[in-house]
Amino acid sequence: MPFSELALLRAFPFRATAPLLVDVGAHQGGFSAAFARRGWRVLAFEPERENRAAWQRALAAFPNATCLPLAVSDVDGERLPFYVSAEHYGIHALRPFHPSHRPAYEVETVRLATALRDHAAPPVTLLKLDVEGADLLALRGFDFATQRPELVMAEYMDERSLPTYGYTHHAMAELLAAHGYTIYLSMWAPITSYARAGEAGEPHSWLGMRRYPLPHASAWGNLIAVPAGREPALEGALRRCLLRTRLVDAARRLPGASRAAQLLRGRR
Repeated sequence: MPFSELALLRAFPFRATAPLLVDVGAHQGGFSAAFARRGWRVLAFEPERENRAAWQRALAAFPNATCLPLAVSDVDGERLPFYVSAEHYGIHALRPFHPSHRPAYEVETVRLATALRDHAAPPVTLLKLDVEGADLLALRGFDFATQRPELVMAEYMDERSLPTYGYTHHAMAELLAAHGYTIYLSMWAPITSYARAGEAGEPHSWLGMRRYPLPHASAWGNLIAVPAGREPALEGALRRCLLRTRLVDAARRLPGASRAAQLLRGRR
């Protein structure tokens, strides 16, 4: 059973009684659905049309989940070309970085502060960002003066964000640290191939999670931040997540492995 940040976040002890997930770069709804099933309110953003349609089908049974057709940035109301890959359904972006990218249509940008105000959203519990290099822009449009999410997760890949937007993961870490967050890097080995719709693709290799700053960073990964003082909660969730991963892997090697793995995966 491979490690996943989603499993880690599901193990994190969120305190909110009426939790809200803000899912920026919601793709086809797998992340959103994991929290909607737990009764969370979900406000998602997915400008790519086919992925958004898949998101809406996946979360049709959840009235408290909404997906907006907007590209999150640090400016409201811009109309920008959106680049779509016909080969890989997870790398559509505001700026091209892959040979398969082609301009498809225009999308409108919005700041998170504006969208949250316009939708009368409650305080954000979990802020997740995965927008193919534009993650820092999305963070800049969030109002940390009035909002303090219990956890922030943003994808980083310096070889993508530096040539397209002129920043590295250090800029995101510094922004969050300035607002009183402790930052960790969940690190992954270089991507061997991007996913295609309907295909499993090559599995990614997780390298581990360490507190920032580090003398180096992996090729890509997720920056995970919690307010100062909640480090033990995140580190405890990581230990539980890794233990569960090892238990599932061990169960698969025993007689009746399929049933044992199902039981372990079903634990909450």
